Amino acid sequence: MEEQALVVDVADGVAWVEKTRQTQCGGCSLRGGCGSAVLSKVLGARRNRIKVVDPLSVKVGDVVTIQLDAAALIRGSFAVYMIPLFGLFIGAFLGAMLGKSLFDPMFSHYAEGLSVALAVFGMFAGIWWLKQFSKRMGNDKRYDPVIASVVDAEPVTAAACHN
Repeated sequence: MEEQALVVDVADGVAWVEKTRQTQCGGCSLRGGCGSAVLSKVLGARRNRIKVVDPLSVKVGDVVTIQLDAAALIRGSFAVYMIPLFGLFIGAFLGAMLGKSLFDPMFSHYAEGLSVALAVFGMFAGIWWLKQFSKRMGNDKRYDPVIASVVDAEPVTAAACHN
């Protein structure tokens, strides 16, 4: 995956770049009438500051192309979205099975409560696992964005940075 961003600070071997968060408005038939467009209008165009590996010794004001390994992006996205969901479903399933074996049919409403409680527990267990996974990802160089090229080496004025 590649994106263009503006270099706002540099240090030894790393750079901080800013990328304006964009919506995909105009790419569908709703033309700005969706929830994403409404949130963008309410929250405004926020800039994301990202620390990236700088093998090219860029300067502040350079417009660069940053690159992230597609497999790392897919693994990270899968973990963020699916692991808590899997935990929720597994907890609900285990709660339902355990509830059926523990409670008499006369007290089946307790089994449903157990299923809900274990579903919530499973989701939080997935979130805890995700926190541990993100600590490991922080030390894994495959997940670090890298400056791939300099698109525009001319200095950009402060007024141009905040339009």
